[in-house]
Amino acid sequence: MLSPVQLPRVRSSTGARPRVLLADNHPKVLKIATRLLSSDFDVVGTAEDGRQALALSSQLDPDVVVLDVGMPKLDGFQTLQELRRIGSRAKVVMLTMHETEEYVTAAIDAGAQGYVVKVDMYSDLISAIDHVFADRIFVPSLPPAASAGCDHAVLFHANDDHFLDEASRLAADRLETGDLVVIVGTAEMRGGIAQRLENSGPILGSIMAQKRYIEFDAAESLSKFIREGRPDAGCVADIVADLDRKRVVACGPESRLTLIGELAAILCRQGQFQAAVEVEQTWSRLTRDLPFFTVCCYSAECFQDSKSVEMFPMVCAEHRAVSHAFTE
Repeated sequence: MLSPVQLPRVRSSTGARPRVLLADNHPKVLKIATRLLSSDFDVVGTAEDGRQALALSSQLDPDVVVLDVGMPKLDGFQTLQELRRIGSRAKVVMLTMHETEEYVTAAIDAGAQGYVVKVDMYSDLISAIDHVFADRIFVPSLPPAASAGCDHAVLFHANDDHFLDEASRLAADRLETGDLVVIVGTAEMRGGIAQRLENSGPILGSIMAQKRYIEFDAAESLSKFIREGRPDAGCVADIVADLDRKRVVACGPESRLTLIGELAAILCRQGQFQAAVEVEQTWSRLTRDLPFFTVCCYSAECFQDSKSVEMFPMVCAEHRAVSHAFTE
């Protein structure tokens, strides 16, 4: 059995071991990161400053470059900018002490695909490299992914207060930007998010009156489109169209809709893994051309047996961005 906050690996479908270059001005961090990654990746080189990282990247052609932000000669952002200027094909993961969302947003806007805070290196760095190698964004929190125009993200969590904190922060962030925010979950999830929004300021009542914050029960929502254990695409399309009309009426035609939900996760907990993947696929297909930002929330407990572990890469494949809401 996996631990409550451990997730399966998402390995390359070709079986290839990504070639990784590490850059950090602290030799101890380089040593720790090399030891952490060596069993799963080919660590082809290490650099202690930005210029050395550029030289080694040109020489070694890595698949992924892991960059510290606070390096001498060229910092992580300057190194990233130069990698993009010279046309490097390498995916970039920032590994840094900086935890603020301003840094995360700046990194993603500059062309990084991943961002890992050093205190979470043991839990997140391997996952980050896996996901960016598969062309997904990996971020420690989801507002930067929303700001970058991502359309479909997944938040893996330990089914605890930290998850509700993260979900409510995302909801508050998107409400501030003028989105229609839709919560689809259990009573516990909906109540936890609403309570945190109310505690953050007396805004939720007026926003709900403007119909910019809507809640739906997840089980009831599933009953509207699951037919004989599979999603009915026509019913899902009707739901999408209704939500889009609500977005335009409440927020205007130029607005976005943010949906935070756990529909597929409920199917996983019921053992209906194939139905969960089909829900993800159907939703992606029907919303990709709409101004929707969808966040699917899964407890790590959904992926604890052999069958669910097999489905885990398929779940990840339907999302453009990945985040973990775990505490050590």
